[in-house]
Amino acid sequence: MLAGLVWWLTLQSSSLSEPMSAQVSAKIEIARIRSGVLPGVIIGGHHEGWLNIVQQRYTATSDRDDRFEESARYLIEDELVQAGFNVVRSQPSSVFEEAVNDTEPGRFLIGGTMTQARLNSYQSWFKGDRTQDERTIRWELFDRHRARVVYRQEISGSAEAEGVDNPAATYEAIRASIKHLLTESTFLAALNSPGSESDIPARFEVAALAASDQPLSIAQLSGRSVSSIVRIRTSSGRGSGFLIDSSGLVITNQHVVGSAFTVNVDLYDGSTRIGRVLRRDSGLDAALVKLEGGETDISGLPLCQTNAVRVGESVIAIGNPLSLSNSVTQGIVSGFRLDGDRSLIQTDTAINPGNSGGPLMNRQGAVIGIVTEKIASKGIEGLGFALPIDQVLHRLNVEVVKGDRANLDNCGNPMTAS
Repeated sequence: MLAGLVWWLTLQSSSLSEPMSAQVSAKIEIARIRSGVLPGVIIGGHHEGWLNIVQQRYTATSDRDDRFEESARYLIEDELVQAGFNVVRSQPSSVFEEAVNDTEPGRFLIGGTMTQARLNSYQSWFKGDRTQDERTIRWELFDRHRARVVYRQEISGSAEAEGVDNPAATYEAIRASIKHLLTESTFLAALNSPGSESDIPARFEVAALAASDQPLSIAQLSGRSVSSIVRIRTSSGRGSGFLIDSSGLVITNQHVVGSAFTVNVDLYDGSTRIGRVLRRDSGLDAALVKLEGGETDISGLPLCQTNAVRVGESVIAIGNPLSLSNSVTQGIVSGFRLDGDRSLIQTDTAINPGNSGGPLMNRQGAVIGIVTEKIASKGIEGLGFALPIDQVLHRLNVEVVKGDRANLDNCGNPMTAS
């Protein structure tokens, strides 16, 4: 029954058509829209005859019609596209497209709660059969940069359609509400609020850091590296990451930060910083995060941005598996694999949930890769994988400045005594 409508959506937008396209540039993503009408509340009924005598009462229910939800999703997406928004579609927006690939989530999340519903149908030989629907939706706009709701407004939409219990009336009532929302000056002003995209440089430069010129023991290696390892927390989970310089740049996996624009970063000294997600590459599964609050007194880890890695080489992983902070495991490089356009370092080093985003390091203390995934199944052990750090740096537009190229080790870092 239409009375029990509950639906969930997720959309993205980037600029309104003329003349609004020159004013709004931020992406918007639809998070969820739900019913706030309590089950059992009478919202209308079926009427018959000249006097519109009620024959049946309509009440709200908690039942969900998945097909109706899907249709409502497409309707709202189409309305936003026609209004000029660049929408990340839940289905291809063109008959010639087979897939949609947008790796960057929206800065804004839009969602709504249906607070009131009035649904009536009429059957009369004189006036004809018709359905009338009115939906009041409380729209909310969440700014991921500010981590708060920046717009909230209840907007009603109504419509009428021929026929008894015709769902088109409900679709058009929803369309009327979203149309009204897109004309609200306060809504558009919220979308135009200053963002932080423009202050992100096209390329980041970090200084090459010296590693040891001799293999280190596990104790020595973990002792000099563990302070650069961080735990990254979001509302949907947690993982690992590591600092690459003292300005607070952190590398991790994209699946660790997810769609978050800011994350909580726990440092080795027990403090927590807010981290701003600067870049993400979902195809590779890599992300770059910047700690807020200025410089840190923690040095980053040396990076082995060359092809100096060898099969059989001894390596260690440091991370936060299962919330066990700064756990160290050791193994070897087992091989090199290709997964589409991704290169992977295979290792038998123990990897568990929470290790994702942490470093895989050689015995000189340089990062050779980012722990990203493992194959887990009964009877399968020691099949973990890391992304080569040079591939990650390239995709995230991070350049390691090497200085005097005549005095570099095999990883491209300055030579130093152990």
